[in-house]
Amino acid sequence: MTEPLVNDWAQEGFEVTVASLPHIAPVYKAMTGITRVLEWSFRRKKIELSKRIQLARDLRGQFDVCVVCPNSFKSAVIPWLARIPKRLGYLGELRRGLLSKHLPNPRGSHRGSMVAFYKGLGPANYAVQSVHAGAVNNPLGSRVKDTPQLVVGQAQINQTLTLFSLPRNDYTVLAPGAEYGPAKRWPLEYFASLAARIGGDGVSVAILGSEADREVGEFIKNAASAKGSNPSAQILNLAGKTDLSQAMALIAGARNLVSNDSGLMHIGAALGVAQVALFGSSSPLHTPPLSPKAKVLWLSLECAPCFKRECPLGHTRCLREISVQAVEEALQACMTL
Repeated sequence: MTEPLVNDWAQEGFEVTVASLPHIAPVYKAMTGITRVLEWSFRRKKIELSKRIQLARDLRGQFDVCVVCPNSFKSAVIPWLARIPKRLGYLGELRRGLLSKHLPNPRGSHRGSMVAFYKGLGPANYAVQSVHAGAVNNPLGSRVKDTPQLVVGQAQINQTLTLFSLPRNDYTVLAPGAEYGPAKRWPLEYFASLAARIGGDGVSVAILGSEADREVGEFIKNAASAKGSNPSAQILNLAGKTDLSQAMALIAGARNLVSNDSGLMHIGAALGVAQVALFGSSSPLHTPPLSPKAKVLWLSLECAPCFKRECPLGHTRCLREISVQAVEEALQACMTL
C-alpha cells in the first residue's frame, strides 16, 4: 500500500531508498521504483537509542528528503539525528519537533483508504521539487500507477516450485492467517472444506502463513484430507516453512489465491494473481486488494466494520455467513477476469 507513494517520488526523478524491517524487505525489493533497500533490525517495542544514533550517523549527507510513513516517535528520530534537511510525515506520538514539515494525522477514523493516506506524503502535497530533476532516469518509464505491482523473477518462481514440488499454475494458495486477530479470519473448517473441494477437482493446495499459522495449516490439511481428495492433488501445509521471498514466489506461480484481509492478500494483488479476498471486521474501503483480478467478499453487516481483534458480539457473523460455495463461485469468477 506504500508503493503508489514510492512511485510518486520515483516519477519525480528521485532515487528512492527504503529503510525496512528485514521480514518486510523482500516486498520492497520487488518494487521497480526503489533503488536501494536498507534492512534495519529492531526489537519490538524497544527504543534501542544507541543503535538508532549509529544508523543516523551512517546516513548523514546521503539524503535530501526523508518520508516517515509510520506514526511513531522511534521512526522519526533517525532522520532527525541524521540531519536530513527535509523530514516529512504526519503528526504522531511526540514528534512535532522531529519533522521539518508535518500534516495533521487523518488516521482517527478507519474509513479512509490507506493508499490515499500514504500518498498524502507524496511530493505534490509538499511542493517538493527534485534537486536531481533531469539527472535521474525514472525507473517506472511512462507508467503512472496508483496500484501496487511487484516483480518476482521466473527463475525464482521455478526454483521455489521445485523446492516444494509444486506444478506451475496448477495449484491454489490458501492464506488462512491474519495477524491482527480472529475477527479477520474466515473459519478454519470453511478453509478445510474449500481445500477438500479444490483437491477433489484434482488441483493441489498450498497453505501459506507464518510460524504462528503452522497449527492452523495442519488443521486445514488434516481436515481436508479426511474429507477425501483426488489422488493426483496434494494438500501441503507450508505455513512457517517459507520465508517471505519464497511465499511471494509461490503466490506468483499459483493459479489463484484465497485469503483473509492480510499481508499475503496484498502481495497476491500486487502480483496480479486471480484472488478471492475475505473481509470481516475490517473494510475493503480501507485496505482493498488493489487488483482487477481480485474478488472481494464482504457482507457489510450492520455491525461491520468494527475493526476489532475479536468480535465484540461473540458471533463473527461477518465471516461465518460467507459460505464455502460463495467463495468457490467467486474463485471461478476471478479466473475469468
